[in-house]
Amino acid sequence: MDYAQISQRILDTFGNTMDVVQIPFRCAGLDGGVFFLDGFIDKLLFENNILRPVKAMQSLQPPYGEAIQAATLVTTPLQCVDDEQQAITHIAGGDIVMLIDGAEQFFVFSEKQYSIRGIQEPPVSTVLRGPREGFVEDFKTNLTLLRRRMATPNLRFEMLTLGKYTGTRVVISWLDGVADPKIVQQVKDKLQTIDRDGIIESSYVARYLENHKMSIFSQVGATEKPDIATAKMLEGRIAIVVDGSPMVLTVPFVLYESFQASEDYYIKSYRASLIRGIRLIAVMIAILLPAIYVALQQFQYQMFPLKFLITIMNSIYGIPLTPTLEMLLVLVIFEILNEASIRMPRYVGMALSIVGAMVLGETAVNAGLLSTPAILVIAVSTIGLYCVPDESNTSSVLRFFFVAIAGVLGLLGVLLCSIMLIAYLCTLDSMGTSFLAPFAPAIVHDWQDGILKSNVTDMDERPYTIPTKNRTRIRK
Repeated sequence: MDYAQISQRILDTFGNTMDVVQIPFRCAGLDGGVFFLDGFIDKLLFENNILRPVKAMQSLQPPYGEAIQAATLVTTPLQCVDDEQQAITHIAGGDIVMLIDGAEQFFVFSEKQYSIRGIQEPPVSTVLRGPREGFVEDFKTNLTLLRRRMATPNLRFEMLTLGKYTGTRVVISWLDGVADPKIVQQVKDKLQTIDRDGIIESSYVARYLENHKMSIFSQVGATEKPDIATAKMLEGRIAIVVDGSPMVLTVPFVLYESFQASEDYYIKSYRASLIRGIRLIAVMIAILLPAIYVALQQFQYQMFPLKFLITIMNSIYGIPLTPTLEMLLVLVIFEILNEASIRMPRYVGMALSIVGAMVLGETAVNAGLLSTPAILVIAVSTIGLYCVPDESNTSSVLRFFFVAIAGVLGLLGVLLCSIMLIAYLCTLDSMGTSFLAPFAPAIVHDWQDGILKSNVTDMDERPYTIPTKNRTRIRK
């Protein structure tokens, strides 16, 4: 191949952009050159281990690849590429591509080095006891974190490249001999159907893995901790690592996983069981408490205890809004405060959320626009939302829906909507696994890791909820 013509075509393909670096050289009397993106490689290693040894070669005989491999000092094997478009793709991906006049192939080296965020404790999945390291945006670092925890040749990684323009690397990870091959193949088939211009974050991939895309409930698990991803793969699940995202996806996923925390497995089982029960109650309070309060105040006020009813009547006297509108207004105000506190800088956001809630709440009560019980109900409900952060977005949407229904149909409407919600959840599935398992359908064996958690030493079999080739976890 002609070096001058091909090098010009490569530069033209990139539009002569400033960050594409071309370094020409002569090797054994032949013209050659290397192409790479500025800022993606370790220039010291590149110069000492690749460029200098190649320029020092006195003779070069076909096949060129073997001679170049023998002369260079690289940590990764030299890759020979026949197609020009593939070579351009490697350049865009951060590799070093070498071209020598007369060679029939492009020579690809990988000496990547770029700044990444250091491994640190995740901002959401904090623990008092247990590992504190979390995934980062670099997929190779994330794969290393998984490999450190599973020192077995049965751990499998398979990479796909998705996104026409982003070329995002997506890695499917599973434990061979434990994960069900049918589920692994199903995940591969779903990922291979993705044909879009770019994959920015793992949530893009998650939408394609869901069977019910219009549902407000996510049917794909997401974790930012290696110990959680490892534990789920040990149960037979498949992990999906997306380059550029600190969230690793896991499938199949069931709803009750959101109520489990990694710390549950590092503390005594009685404490873990208590905390799980509290989480479940907190979510029920978060969703149902505002609606029940509206229904009782507007329709079934006689169900309030007399002293409590007198207190409420004194609080709502002179309020110009109906109970439903009042509750919806308070919900909107709290959502605005929550959104503002998240978007503002961290320290300003903390001050905004505290001062905003106190000042706005107190001012609204004194002005006679809102009642104290309504603000108290929403405050308790909002705190309950974040006891299970993975479901906070879904629960916040359901709060509005239940309040609206309660304002029209009262307690009967709340009861009917609860039944319909449970019936709807029974129709969802994730990779063939029921979304409400192990409770619907009832898989009694898996209740040992349900609301009540058994001792780790008693869990001698993997969950029957998740399809797997190997049920044995502890040999007795």
